[in-house]
Amino acid sequence: MSQQEAHLRDYLQLIRKHDFTLCLSVLLVLGTALVISLRLPKTYAASTLMLLVEPSSTPSLSSTNLFQSVLSGGVDRREMGTISTRFSTESMLNSAIENLEETGNAAAVSLLPSIGTLKRMLKAQVHSDSNYIELSLELTEAEGGERNAALLVNQLGRNMQTLRRADEETKLVELRQFLDNKQQEIEFQTEEDLKAVLQFVRQNGSPEIWAPTLTNLLERLARLREQMETTEQQLYATRVHIAYLKEQQALLPQQTQISETTAFNPVWLYQREKLFNLESQRVADTEKVGKNLSELKGLDAQIAEIKKKDASTEQTTTTVTYGTSAHYTYIQNQLLELIPNRSRYENAYKQLKSELNMLETELAQLIKQIPENQYTLTQLIAKVQKNNGLTEEIAKRSLEAEILSAESKVTTSRNRIGGIEIIDRAVPRKFPVSPQLKFIVIIAGIVGLALGVTTALFIEYFSSASEELKN
Repeated sequence: MSQQEAHLRDYLQLIRKHDFTLCLSVLLVLGTALVISLRLPKTYAASTLMLLVEPSSTPSLSSTNLFQSVLSGGVDRREMGTISTRFSTESMLNSAIENLEETGNAAAVSLLPSIGTLKRMLKAQVHSDSNYIELSLELTEAEGGERNAALLVNQLGRNMQTLRRADEETKLVELRQFLDNKQQEIEFQTEEDLKAVLQFVRQNGSPEIWAPTLTNLLERLARLREQMETTEQQLYATRVHIAYLKEQQALLPQQTQISETTAFNPVWLYQREKLFNLESQRVADTEKVGKNLSELKGLDAQIAEIKKKDASTEQTTTTVTYGTSAHYTYIQNQLLELIPNRSRYENAYKQLKSELNMLETELAQLIKQIPENQYTLTQLIAKVQKNNGLTEEIAKRSLEAEILSAESKVTTSRNRIGGIEIIDRAVPRKFPVSPQLKFIVIIAGIVGLALGVTTALFIEYFSSASEELKN
């Protein structure tokens, strides 16, 4: 601690020893700085504060623009940077100077420096975390000072507003023209796609047709199969019945006794009649005169012969009538009815089978075509829906463009044109921004003091070195 105090005391003694050198150095530096600062031209500044306003109706943002908008607080930072850089372009500066000359400020314009100098002196600063842009310009008294700086800065702000409004109007016109052309193109494409859909539906149908057609085919197929099953059962039953009847018919006789009649034997009756006649003739001949015995004997022989035959002949005869059996005839009639039914059932079964094959072929073809047709129709309808979506989106964009165009033409109470609002206009201020005497005096004092201390140290160092050499 004692060493430090001794060391500090040495320095203080050194300063007291060379106080004249220190004061001389400070006075020389201060004097020089004051002389130079007083001879420097006074510079005056003017600034205006502008707000970049986001339009109230904006088109839909993509994910990238949305992310950037969120990070930048709703306004594209690149746009703000572009605007701030555009203020320093030669075209903007020349345009602002020409406008000032046209508004009767030719005398003030004649004092302005060159465009290159204005580009270096003009500053456009974007405020962080806000949508404000501050435009400032510093000019010397010879260049017009605060008045010319304020005039030029305000004119630059107005020109930027006008330029932005013209750009917005041009963009809106181009956007609306593009949207109109795109809408016509999409409407034409939509009409063509609708024609393709209608043509496809005419040729191949639609789900509203395929579903009922498929249902109808399935119902018809079920009915045909049911009819085939019924017909097959009937055919089988008919065949079995016919076979059974034929077996029963084979066991029955075709002819059977119908009736039996008993009557006198005609031969016996004939013989009895002939016997009666012969006996009657013999009686008659016996009574006749002139008949000989030989003739009577002949009659007796005949009568005896007839009686002999009559004795051997049966007096009655039985007549039996035969005909077709009733059971046989009943079976035969049933066969006559069943055989045509069998043929009818066979023909019906063949026809139903043919219709079933045709229906199954049609159903298989429909089932095969439905997925392909459904996919094709879905693609066509998707194209139409996509075009309709694009048409709606374009209509929204067109409406937004019309709203933006109308908003840009509406005069607001605030000074807002082209999305830029002038918050604070530049006004001439009589206080120069340079040279700053207080700052110069402080810096000169610090530099003079440092120079004096350095000079004193060098003097002390060289004095100590010379004494050591003498010793």
